[in-house]
Amino acid sequence: MEDSQSPDPYKQTNLRYQLYREARAMAEYALANGKTVPEPVVRTIDEFTIQDNAGLSNCINVRSDLDIGRLLAAHSALTKIVEPAKPNTILLLDIEQGVTSFMKFLGPVSLIRQMMIAAILSLVLFIGLSLTEEVSHDSGNIMSQDGIELLLNLMFYLAAAGLGASFAALYKANTFIANGTFDPTYHASYWIRFFLGLIAGLILAIMVSEEYFSKHLSEASFLEKGIVRPLLAMLGGFSADLTHTVLSRLVETIRSLFTGSPKDKIADEKKALQVDFVSQQNQQQMNMASNLINLQQVINSGATPEEINQKIDQILKDALPNSGTQLKFKIGKENDD
Repeated sequence: MEDSQSPDPYKQTNLRYQLYREARAMAEYALANGKTVPEPVVRTIDEFTIQDNAGLSNCINVRSDLDIGRLLAAHSALTKIVEPAKPNTILLLDIEQGVTSFMKFLGPVSLIRQMMIAAILSLVLFIGLSLTEEVSHDSGNIMSQDGIELLLNLMFYLAAAGLGASFAALYKANTFIANGTFDPTYHASYWIRFFLGLIAGLILAIMVSEEYFSKHLSEASFLEKGIVRPLLAMLGGFSADLTHTVLSRLVETIRSLFTGSPKDKIADEKKALQVDFVSQQNQQQMNMASNLINLQQVINSGATPEEINQKIDQILKDALPNSGTQLKFKIGKENDD
């Protein structure tokens, strides 16, 4: 008998108990969603459930005297029934239904609730800081500002990046939860992406010149004056890959200053290809000369016409792999004529 007082879905448990609680959760999920569950599967789960004196099932305990193979078969059958949902996702949602936290209305799982809090804090900071006099359409340049004014503007950009990062994380996690494919083992990766988004958004906001950006988007009249930096912060938070691409392009540009211009690099690559082509031609000529010498030796040795034809066919295959068969056919036809 396996006892567990913690409903933590991330906790490592006995394999028998893990199979049991996942199978039970999948059976309840399938039945609640109108899916057909075979009677033997339900009977197996019921048999593995330890019941108290009142006849009520105890979800904490599972029988250990029965063959685990039956439980495994029931688990496999239920996994196919609930596809594309995953057993650990269904179990997580089932456990979260018993959570009595006052923040439960923010989301079905703890990650969603935490991300919702981060999004709300970012929104409050974004609105609150935008109301201050220090944050305006011509502020935010770290080279021309200092003190509390610069600090408030940097916090404003971090709040904007937090909005973009939390939006991306919530959207992705909600998609997985709706499909029943959310994997709790990737819980930490969402927070890693969130903090990467904060860093990426701040870098874009302070690195890109607003005047240069506005000049190249002069036709985009929908952009208000001073909105470029907050917009870049949100975009950087939403996609850290964008900042990675920008920084990578800057690194390549700076590297070209010391390693030569792109035209020189293209010319060097072209020259290398030409040298390689000449080398291949020389090698082919040497191979052809060697094959012809071998053919001459075969003829001088008094070989039969069939042996000479075989040697010629081999030379043609080495020189023209795709045309050797056709040339052989033509040579044979001419000999027949």
